[in-house]
Amino acid sequence: MSSYVSVLENAVKEIPANQLIIASELYSRLSSEITEQAFYKTMERFSKSGKLVHLTKGVYYRPKKTRFGTVPISDDEIAGYYLKNQQGLMVGYRMFNQKGITTQIGKQVEILSTILPEEQKHIRNVSVRKITVPLNEETIPVMEAMEILQAYQEMEDVNTKVLAAYMTNFVQVYSDSAMELVLANRKYKKSTIAFMTAFLNYHQVKHSLSRHLSPMSDYKIPNVEELYVFA
Repeated sequence: MSSYVSVLENAVKEIPANQLIIASELYSRLSSEITEQAFYKTMERFSKSGKLVHLTKGVYYRPKKTRFGTVPISDDEIAGYYLKNQQGLMVGYRMFNQKGITTQIGKQVEILSTILPEEQKHIRNVSVRKITVPLNEETIPVMEAMEILQAYQEMEDVNTKVLAAYMTNFVQVYSDSAMELVLANRKYKKSTIAFMTAFLNYHQVKHSLSRHLSPMSDYKIPNVEELYVFA
C-alpha cells in the first residue's frame, strides 16, 4: 500500500463513524503528506470500496458498522456537525417545535452556520446556510426570536399562549447591541423588525430599532396587544 494511502486511511479511521468528513478540511491537515490529486482520487476509491460514504460534493462519512449491518448517518448527526460548539443555529419548524410555538415538525432540518465555506449546502434533509453573525449567549436569543417573528404569519398551528410567554421572557434579556450586530450581518424583513419593535414597545423596553424603519410606512404586522389578550 502506498504511503500516502496509509496516511489517509489512518486519518479517516481516527474520525468517529457517522461524523461528517469535509474533504477540504481533511486535505488541509494532510497536504504536507499527500498531493491534492492523490488525496481526492483516494477518497473516491475509499467511497467505491465502502470505507467511506459520499453524501454530496466534498462531504463524506465513515459508516458505522455493527453486527446487524451498516447504520447510515442520520439527519440529526449531519445537523450536529454544523451545530456543535455554538457554530450553528437550528431554525425553521424544528426550532419552532422545540420552543413549543407549534406542534408541526418540518421534515427539512434548517441550520444557520458560521463554519460553512459556501453560501448554502443541502445534505439529504438538512439545509445549511452560511451566516457571518458571531453566535453567543446574546446573539442566539435575538436570532431565534427574529426567525420566529419572521415566520409567524405563515406558521401553521401556532400556540399563541406559548409565543406570548416566549416573547415576554425574551424582552427581559433583550440586548440592543446584540440586535444591531445581528441586523448588520443578516437581513430581515422590515415587517419583522416592526413586529419586534411592537413587542419591545409593549413591554416598555428601550431599543434603537426605529432607525431601521420608516415612519411613513404602514407595516402589516399582528396586533401585539391582541396576542396577549387572546393568549
